[in-house]
Amino acid sequence: MLRVSLKMLISLLLFLTEISSLKISPSDREVILNLYSDFSLTCSGQNEVLWRKDSKTTLDAVQEKSGSTFVSTLTLRNVTGSFTGEYSCSTDQPPEEKSIYIFVPDHSMPFLPSNVEDLFIFSTGYSEDIIPCRVTNPNTTVALYEKRFNDPVPGTYYAQLGFKGYFDDMAYICRATLNEQEFDSEPYYVYSIQVPSSPTNIINISISAVQTVVKQGENITVTCTVRGFELISYTWSYPGEKVGKKVQPLTQDAPGVHHYTNSTLTIHNAKLEDEGVYTCEATDTYFGQKDTQHIFIKVIDHGYVNFHTLLNDTMFAELHKSHTFHVQIEAYPSPTIIWLQDGQPLTSESSSEFAISSKNISETRYQTTLTLVRVKQSEGGLYTVRAFHEDDSKELSFYLQINVQARVSILREDSNSSSGEHTVTCVTEGMPQPDVTWYTCNDAKRCDKEVTRLLGNTSEEINLQVNATYHDDQKMYIVTSKLQLHKLNDPVFLSCVTQNLLGTDSQSITLVPQNLPFKVIIISVILALLVLMCLFLVILFVLWRKKPRYEIRWKVIESVSSDGHEYIYVDPMQLPYDSSWEVPRDKLVLGRTLGSGAFGRVVEAIAHSLSHSQSAMRVAVKMLKSTARSSEKQALMSELKIMSHLGPHLNIVNLLGACTKAGPIYIITEYCRYGDLVDYLHRNKHTFLQSWSEKAKQEAEVYGNAPSVDQMQSHTSLSVESDGGYMDMSKDESLDYMPMSDRKGEIKYVDIDPSNYGTPYELDSYSPSASEKVTLINESPLLSYADLVGVSFQVANGMAFLASKNCVHRDLAARNVLICEGKLVKICDFGLARDIMRDSNYISKGNTFLPLKWMAPESIFNNLYTTLSDVWSFGILLWEIFTLGGTPYPELPMNEQFYNAIKRGYRMSKPTHASNEIYEIMQKCWEEKFEIRPPFSQLVVLMGNLLEDSYKKRYQQVNEEFLKSDHPAVVRTRPRNAALNNSTAEDTARSSPVLYTAVEQNGLDNDYIIPLPDPKPEGISDNLQEAPSSRASSTLNEANTSSTISCDSPLAPQQEEEQEALVLKSDC
Repeated sequence: MLRVSLKMLISLLLFLTEISSLKISPSDREVILNLYSDFSLTCSGQNEVLWRKDSKTTLDAVQEKSGSTFVSTLTLRNVTGSFTGEYSCSTDQPPEEKSIYIFVPDHSMPFLPSNVEDLFIFSTGYSEDIIPCRVTNPNTTVALYEKRFNDPVPGTYYAQLGFKGYFDDMAYICRATLNEQEFDSEPYYVYSIQVPSSPTNIINISISAVQTVVKQGENITVTCTVRGFELISYTWSYPGEKVGKKVQPLTQDAPGVHHYTNSTLTIHNAKLEDEGVYTCEATDTYFGQKDTQHIFIKVIDHGYVNFHTLLNDTMFAELHKSHTFHVQIEAYPSPTIIWLQDGQPLTSESSSEFAISSKNISETRYQTTLTLVRVKQSEGGLYTVRAFHEDDSKELSFYLQINVQARVSILREDSNSSSGEHTVTCVTEGMPQPDVTWYTCNDAKRCDKEVTRLLGNTSEEINLQVNATYHDDQKMYIVTSKLQLHKLNDPVFLSCVTQNLLGTDSQSITLVPQNLPFKVIIISVILALLVLMCLFLVILFVLWRKKPRYEIRWKVIESVSSDGHEYIYVDPMQLPYDSSWEVPRDKLVLGRTLGSGAFGRVVEAIAHSLSHSQSAMRVAVKMLKSTARSSEKQALMSELKIMSHLGPHLNIVNLLGACTKAGPIYIITEYCRYGDLVDYLHRNKHTFLQSWSEKAKQEAEVYGNAPSVDQMQSHTSLSVESDGGYMDMSKDESLDYMPMSDRKGEIKYVDIDPSNYGTPYELDSYSPSASEKVTLINESPLLSYADLVGVSFQVANGMAFLASKNCVHRDLAARNVLICEGKLVKICDFGLARDIMRDSNYISKGNTFLPLKWMAPESIFNNLYTTLSDVWSFGILLWEIFTLGGTPYPELPMNEQFYNAIKRGYRMSKPTHASNEIYEIMQKCWEEKFEIRPPFSQLVVLMGNLLEDSYKKRYQQVNEEFLKSDHPAVVRTRPRNAALNNSTAEDTARSSPVLYTAVEQNGLDNDYIIPLPDPKPEGISDNLQEAPSSRASSTLNEANTSSTISCDSPLAPQQEEEQEALVLKSDC
């Protein structure tokens, strides 16, 4: 083992000796020569020796061979500073190199001259860079400076290399100091380039052409792109080179994060010989990687058009179904594509409903699509698609056959009384041609497929004739089949059945012999009349049993039992209608729609001559849609009668007039410019928030406790949901208008310019004296804390008035409160103008829709509605006001969790902008036992205590001006309401008993509140006429569209009837 190791060591030494056989003399690493001296270098080796300077320049030397050794002598004569550098000798076999560095100090040449390529240093960032400012004297001190600002730059200097390090992109100079003299080198420029970190990154080329198909004379443009590399050289090969055409490509560089370079080859005025393969080769000059890509360019002498389609000569489409036809076209240049039907272009003026689209699938391929929408018979025929450009034009045609299901259009009997022969004609139509088959049996009740027999002309008693004709105008076949029965002894039941590919149709007829006894005919007629009479009675019974979907009743208390749920109703249709409310239709000009529901709408209008002081007044008009039925019309008339008996109040939407003659029913009410309270709070929220941080504390000291700093700082976190379909009466819409005339046909509308017409609350004539200015409750355009309290105070006043009339609103919410000029508040319930099935505030409960978030617990769970349940809703309304239009219970989902929370006594927390006093009022309104909730008369006092006396004084002044004005609602009811105007809401509410109402749910209706069908008391109309001043009424809306107000009156009925209140069946 030792011998083997020794032999291996000896072999290794011999090998190393052989490798190191190249020798250079002198053997020093560097030598310093005197200026203008001579010097010789000797290099010996086993093979021929080659001399180089700085690994670049090859030098001539004298070479001799002595035995097996080659000796090369390099002689340097009369040396100067330019001789400074590295001298190396090398052999190829084996590859070996020896070098020595020679310095020749030359005072006239402190730095070695640099080649142009050495002045530009390209930095990759992966390794240190070298600025090659080499000196001729190794004893020279060299420093590096930034050229522009002459600032020193740190770096390590090597006399044989220069400065080595990482340098930024800028210009540098080297400054040499020798014998207290300074010398500057030429400037060196450093550039950062993007190259792969290692040669393993593969270079990838993408090649593209502006057009791969060109015509003679057009340009060919091909671009080759490389991403992620900077040092790229491109080489092109193209067909034109073979015929001597030389083209200089254009190379561009795009630096940046996604660096790329591209080379574009452009051949102008292409010829046929330029067609062929274009090859781009890209080389990475840093690592030497290459990649090649090819693209074929086709050169044509003129354009072309070709069709590619799977359409047959005849295509089929089914009647009343949409059908689409696709056609692909290959063309160059881009063609114009049109479709024709029977030679006529399909345009927007064509009678057909169609859609044509064209898209570019590839460079020379296009797809055009024709879609016929709900195909009609008239749309059958010859269809042509034509594609053309300046060089070529082609077209493709196919015939479209509209298939129509077979149908029996006529089935009649032609009897011949003289001969007793019966002829039955059956006319059918369809496409393709339908077949006609006759079936018969003796008893129509027993006719089925098992017992019917096919009729043919095999019998002598039967003759069958069939005639089929194609009608080009209708584009289908009409088949007439005549069946002749020469002799008929008994009644026969005949069925004509027609059939084609799309389906089957049939009609039947009964043939009766002419000699059938007259008694049978009489019996048949009698039986038929009996059946019709029974059917009529059944219909009457069903209509009698069925509760009307839309009914508005005026509840009148008779007596209250131990459970407090017994009362009778007065039918409002029995109330008299005062014709003084009637307004001629030609005095009304209808405008845009303000709100719309399932069966009704509310529109803006201009009413002329409603008052003596105003020639024109802007109003709101409630009407029914054309789809409304008689029950809805009766409901609207009932609402009008009740509103006419309610009386005026400043804080409710008052009745101004009506149109009931010679046309649809119009109810004319006050117009509120600024829409509902929710939308108003949303629009003016920013003005409130701007002033809240500065004024909240001062106002809270007047109206209640000041909110905490955290509360004031968190006001921006208030989330406001969508308006849920509220209507904004201030928005303008553009419509096509024309003045309204007497109703003879369609209703017309006109545009209403807001600047030309006003409401009673913004005109000077509203004041007692025309020369006086109208008093407004608040003229500030900003929304303040005092405004929120004032709105609450006005709503409480309006509800106190309704409570004094024993009216239960049932849907008191911010969306049912409207805002007029001067921040005047009015309570409304636009039942006909809201579709509760599309309003997110109304929750489906069984077959009903309820505003659950605003309802009191006794209304949700026991179906009990009182003025005190409206007090609960008033508390929710306060929460909406002081959250600036927020949605109640934002943290509770509308499911079983909501019901359980209400049952457990859950109440919402204090709003951000509410004082402690306001929140205490909310909590009083949300008492679980409704008997201890404060009535509205007390709420008026509580809210008034939070207001300044100046506000209440202005409110009282506006109210007095309203009652003294010539407002239409006041003028028409002044004799009746003289006594009422002298009383306050508190007095009337104090004298009104608390009335309870309960309703039953009908599963067949979609109403969310449905009154019970109670008997109508006799003679009630007479009593009402005798005591008009004691009538209590309410503005009620259509039941199906969230009509909610119910009014109770202490009138004594003529007839005593009792009915127990039923609890609403629900999912709770």
